[in-house]
Amino acid sequence: MSERTTPRYLSTTAVAVVLTFAMVYGVSRFSEPDLWWHLRVGDWIRTTHDIVWRDPSAALAQRDYVATQWLPEVVASWMYAHLGLGGILWLRTASLLALTATVYAACRRFAGRLPAALVAAVALLGAGGGLNPRPQLVSFVLFAVCVLAWTGTARDVRPRWWLVPAFWLWGCCHGLWIFGLALGALDLIAMALDPKVGVSRAQLAKLVTLWLSCVAALCLTPLGPRLLTTPFGVATNASMIADEWKATPLNNAFSVTAVGCIVLCAILWGLRPQRRPWWQICQLGLAAALTLWMWRLVPLGSIAVAPLLAGALQEAMSSARREGSSPRERWSVTAGCCALLAVAGLICAGPRGESASMYPKAMSTIGDQLDRIPPHTVVLDDFGVSGWLLWAHPALTPVADLRGEIYNHQYLADYRDALLAKPGWEGFVARTGARVALLKKDSALADALEHRSRWEVVSSTPDFVLLRHA
Repeated sequence: MSERTTPRYLSTTAVAVVLTFAMVYGVSRFSEPDLWWHLRVGDWIRTTHDIVWRDPSAALAQRDYVATQWLPEVVASWMYAHLGLGGILWLRTASLLALTATVYAACRRFAGRLPAALVAAVALLGAGGGLNPRPQLVSFVLFAVCVLAWTGTARDVRPRWWLVPAFWLWGCCHGLWIFGLALGALDLIAMALDPKVGVSRAQLAKLVTLWLSCVAALCLTPLGPRLLTTPFGVATNASMIADEWKATPLNNAFSVTAVGCIVLCAILWGLRPQRRPWWQICQLGLAAALTLWMWRLVPLGSIAVAPLLAGALQEAMSSARREGSSPRERWSVTAGCCALLAVAGLICAGPRGESASMYPKAMSTIGDQLDRIPPHTVVLDDFGVSGWLLWAHPALTPVADLRGEIYNHQYLADYRDALLAKPGWEGFVARTGARVALLKKDSALADALEHRSRWEVVSSTPDFVLLRHA
């Protein structure tokens, strides 16, 4: 029987191509409104060392801001201060390479190099809608680490205790750790109930202790136990103000790719019927639920299905025994990632780094006008550009910003209706005391202010217009 399903040169080339693809994706230009307020928060924390505060730039907010993503924000702030946008682009590239390598490692548990590399590339494409430079990139990497750990545990029933510090780190970086816990709980329950796995009481006790230790690690972050409730507070207002918190639209390449992977895996399983471990069925169901539930969770669904799809492809490609994973292969992948990071560093240090961000565009003229406005002036802002306004002009006061959890639900509902110039918008604008507006050029509110109220255009770009109350 053959030792490999494919020639070594072909599978090795496939792995190299996939990692190179991740690097190229990482150094590509991006359009990310959230980047700027994360930099603003990172600057604040580096200066004050506070992670809970009433932000003076958000004087109209009703709650303190709780920095649940403080660690990557501080790192990004430091990188920007020393290396500019090139440093941010390099961090993004490092995250994408780490994500790709981890997904590949998870796929290798069930498949040879070629199918594992192919699925890792497809998983990266499925996650592509969320791969902009922001703290959630860390969540994607750590969720892939969680998939790697629990798929390994499902095979040998050995606890991966290094998940405990990984969850502590995750708790300092981003709120999607809740889905890492969900994955672990689901796989744990499936293993406990599946007679084919045959988990003993002693083994089950260790695995339950591991899961509870991960929860305890979250409680030991600087925010303490309150961290466990923060994802629910953020979710209260998020769906009103951000499309990524709404149901997944199946009209783009990313979500279609993720759904396609799930469907293909189910079809391949059906073509080769056999008794599947319950944890695999549960994990496929979780991948489908994450993908369809919410746009921002599509990357998690794409990552969760990857090792299952790789295994299904391995079964379909050949009956020959797949290549075994070896320390040499792992070191080769690690060395390849390091070499590509060095190449990315050279690219990010050049013109590509400084022109990396495409949002917002050509704001220098509007920025000069905003510099002349007295501090603490209330600016009626478009929600998307609020992050840039917080970062570039922290002395001004946006009517609302992308940190939706610090505003009351009704206040945000009134703000949203005002942006659409719905009845009552004049009263909302008057209550805020705004004398300046920075809005999308084609927005209903910009048109209403200019043509139905006493506001005049001060400056504009192809996308935005700056207005002032006459």
